[in-house]
Amino acid sequence: MSYLLDTNFVIGLLRGASSYWDYLDKLVDETVPAVSAVTRSEVFAGCHPHEERATTNLLDRFEAITIQSSIADLAGRYVYQYRKRGFTIHLEDALIGSTAVLEGLVLVTRNVDHFPMLMLGHNLVRFPD
Repeated sequence: MSYLLDTNFVIGLLRGASSYWDYLDKLVDETVPAVSAVTRSEVFAGCHPHEERATTNLLDRFEAITIQSSIADLAGRYVYQYRKRGFTIHLEDALIGSTAVLEGLVLVTRNVDHFPMLMLGHNLVRFPD
């Protein structure tokens, strides 16, 4: 099983939260986790200049998945479909969720409500529990 780390998980790692690092150690025993190119953008959007080296070093440990047209198309469809149901999905979350779906990855996130296109226990893991 392969995992996609959501932005909030990466931020937990950058903040040095031991529970996040312990969980990452378990994941690394199974596979090399991935991050979306969107997660890289979100993390750098909040990164101070003095944090860039550590941030880059951490992000470079993970496989980076680019946003291809199939991911972008599905994300747009998710935003549209859920908006018609009265639920707002941010484009960034739709792109990350679409990446998990199309790449067959399990998304690790604190914000499971942001990903209605994924199913908890199937392709979505809430961390921390």
